[in-house]
Amino acid sequence: ARPILTVDFSLWKTLIIGSIPFGVNTLFGVLFFKIDTVMLSVLKGDALYWEPLEVFCQKLLNCTDETCRKFRNGIRKYQKITLPERGELYPGTPRMLSELKRMGFNLAVCSNAGLVYIELVTDSLGIADMFSLLEGRDGQSSKTRRIERIMSSTGSSFTVMVGDRYHDIEAAAENSIPSIGCLYGYGKPEEMQKADYTACSPSEIVDIVRKLLEKYQEI
Repeated sequence: ARPILTVDFSLWKTLIIGSIPFGVNTLFGVLFFKIDTVMLSVLKGDALYWEPLEVFCQKLLNCTDETCRKFRNGIRKYQKITLPERGELYPGTPRMLSELKRMGFNLAVCSNAGLVYIELVTDSLGIADMFSLLEGRDGQSSKTRRIERIMSSTGSSFTVMVGDRYHDIEAAAENSIPSIGCLYGYGKPEEMQKADYTACSPSEIVDIVRKLLEKYQEI
């Protein structure tokens, strides 16, 4: 079976403002002070990125389910505008993805975002054709379970998890596969302490994966 590399959304960055629907201020003007306060906190390192959207909204707003639902809908509407305009990849990401595909890897995305958002991001950033499989959050399935599902559906005998949040590293460990923690992503450095390897740039991922594959082929 062909090897598979499971990639989280640490591969690209979108501007922080693109995640917050300031454009719906007629609905949420009363929330602006709270948004500004929390976003400053996020910028200082309280990483909520790539948490499930409902978790993000609860921590950001601490409000009723109905208000959170409206806020999530506003975010999704605004993302459709801002991602194509402002979304950008980390430098070196297209080359890294191309090199991994050249090495024979099937690339997959496993994210806490929904499938619609994953498709929006990959299409907007021009990398949709790089991936063989997109796996979003569905109900209560954990990332561990979804990684297991990817591995089972592809029949891969060699899988590597690349991510920038603690749940990426935990999911890799729970599936007994090596992990690469991205120090250039949205997570805090301490979240990557349990990763098997760390990368400071997309280009370093290729070198690490190459070494891992060589070790695997020697077994």
